Amino acid sequence: MIRICLICKKYNGKPADQLSGQLPRDRISESPPFQIVGIDFTGAILVKDNKGTHKSYVALFTCAVTRAVHLELVSDMSTKCLLALRRFLSRRGNCKVIYSDNARTFKAAQRELVYFTNILKDSKF
Repeated sequence: MIRICLICKKYNGKPADQLSGQLPRDRISESPPFQIVGIDFTGAILVKDNKGTHKSYVALFTCAVTRAVHLELVSDMSTKCLLALRRFLSRRGNCKVIYSDNARTFKAAQRELVYFTNILKDSKF
């Protein structure tokens, strides 16, 4: 009867073993800070300045190895927000790898970069 009792099973039960997944090689390899970076954007926040209140966003850069964080304020979610990436790179140095989600901003920036790359390939410099 004791084996069937649910309360006894809860109190006498053993904790389950937690299986943890393998960490990616980028997370465990030794490298300087911000060589391997993840980028994401926060939701809209209200910023007040001398012109009034408007929406802004925060670009969140996270080091994959040290978990250090770098924040950049972005005025809108257009492809101009890649200026935040430029500011980040000028302050922290070039990255080897940048991970991001498939946000519309990144897809639009990819299209623009492909467009300009094709122009440079076609033109005679």
